[in-house]
Amino acid sequence: MSTAEVLPPERNPANALPEALESRLVALTETVARLEARVSRMESALPEQKVSLETVLSSAAVPPAVLTNPVRIMGLLGRTCLILGGATFIRSLVDTGTLPHGWGVALGLAYAITWALLADRAKHPLDASFHALASILIVYPLIVESTARFGILTPPLAAGLLLAATCLHGAVAWRRDLQPIIWLATIVSLGSGLALMSSRRSVEPFLAVFLILGITALWLTQGRRWQGLRWPTALVADLGVFILIALATWPGGIPEAYRGITPGRTMLFAMALALCYLGSFALRMLQQRGKVTTFEVVQTVLVLLLGYGGALRVALTTGSGAGLLGAVCSLAAIGSYAAALSFQEDRKEIRSSFRFFMFLGLSLLLLGGPLVLPMAFFSLLCGALGLGALLVGLRVQRPVLILQSSIYLVASALAGGLLAWSFRAFLAPMGVATFLPLPGLLSLAFLVVAVALFSLHRPSGPIMASAHPLILLLGAVAAGGIGALAIQVGYAVSSAGSADPGLLAAVRTGVLSALAILLAWCGRRSPVLELRWLVYPLLVVTALKFLFEDVAVGRPLTLFLGFICYGVTLMLAPRLLKGSAPHDRAQEPNPLKPEVHP
Repeated sequence: MSTAEVLPPERNPANALPEALESRLVALTETVARLEARVSRMESALPEQKVSLETVLSSAAVPPAVLTNPVRIMGLLGRTCLILGGATFIRSLVDTGTLPHGWGVALGLAYAITWALLADRAKHPLDASFHALASILIVYPLIVESTARFGILTPPLAAGLLLAATCLHGAVAWRRDLQPIIWLATIVSLGSGLALMSSRRSVEPFLAVFLILGITALWLTQGRRWQGLRWPTALVADLGVFILIALATWPGGIPEAYRGITPGRTMLFAMALALCYLGSFALRMLQQRGKVTTFEVVQTVLVLLLGYGGALRVALTTGSGAGLLGAVCSLAAIGSYAAALSFQEDRKEIRSSFRFFMFLGLSLLLLGGPLVLPMAFFSLLCGALGLGALLVGLRVQRPVLILQSSIYLVASALAGGLLAWSFRAFLAPMGVATFLPLPGLLSLAFLVVAVALFSLHRPSGPIMASAHPLILLLGAVAAGGIGALAIQVGYAVSSAGSADPGLLAAVRTGVLSALAILLAWCGRRSPVLELRWLVYPLLVVTALKFLFEDVAVGRPLTLFLGFICYGVTLMLAPRLLKGSAPHDRAQEPNPLKPEVHP
């Protein structure tokens, strides 16, 4: 009976309820009746859903862990043994003379390919894995033995079969998502190629296979899956190019067993390694606008060393092809800088790509420039590029450009002969006999102008931390060049053309002392340069130089001059360093220059 049928109690004088309680009970009964009617209407409006007891029980049950049946594994292992037994039977027919060697190799290859195709058509991935495994265990040992032991297959044919077998197994693994299979096929193929390269004394056919596998693995795994495959294929390709270059530049000529190697093809393989990988990296970054990966950085360094560096070594050894190689490097450098312009916006996601192309262009230009231009013009070019990069870097506040500027300016000093000439002026027993050549003077002028520009622009705080070591390097090189000029001029004037080691030592001590005072004064007047950090190391070098050179070759008069110069420096330099310096406005944010990080 529902609550709607509950009747209020009858009035009985003997047990009558209070009137207030009776009215509340009637109201409650009416409310319950209304609620029941509303629920009934809602239930009639909804469709009836029937759920069976089996469904409820199956949903409540926890599915057991999916485990491979050991009986199935044993069966697949047995099937693999039968497949390998069929390959062994073909081998026995060849050994007994029933089948000629050539027909036996062809039949074995067809047998292995058949099981690779059956792996692609297998219904279950586990069946496909075991079929592909059996095919791998048959085909690669067959190619190696037929080539290295019996000589049935020539090295070019064996290389082609290795490539075809690897592509077949890779395609099956890619379609069926069998990662262990593609790894096994790749590693076994690379190992077989290296073994055949060594046993048959043939490098180029198998190196071509390594290059094709490396570039194929790079593009197939680009942004998808199994990107680890790029590492072994790339490293083996690098190793193959290294072996080829080592044989082509072998001291005393190419070994007798490798007479088929030619310098032209060696340079072609080395350049192919560099151009294929660097071109692929550039296309990937330009298309996807993504970050530079660790693999790309490591492989870029390796192909620059083994590709361009190896080709350059072969060209210099043979005396031909260096100009063409330099032109290709220079054009590639221009292309790298052009690609960097597309990443000039300073956003976090493309910042690494900008740095990658900038340093790639720098490396290629430093490799190819000296092969195309005379050293004097190359020194002038590096100095101009260094000043240009410094101006742009200070304008847009990009430390990477200041680093490029420093490298170019130091390269200009090296190419112009400034560094070598300065070392001889400071360290040669009798100094230098000739004046600094014009390229060296120009590179010194570039260095002085660069340090002055940095002091005048006074970059904001974020760029200073990374730029200070670079400016110290440039300041040290410029100070060394100025000091070397002063030594040559001072010694030429004071010696009147006669050789005097003691006088030369005194002049060097005086120049080093003057440089220490000059650097201390510059550090006080322009704190942004931080040249004051060079003062105390220079004082230590001057003291050691005085003890080991002046005392050894000096006369009383020259020793007196040396003591006077060094003593005055010890009194003045610390006072200048401790003096009050003007406020360093470089540490204040510049509202006109955005604070942009590299």
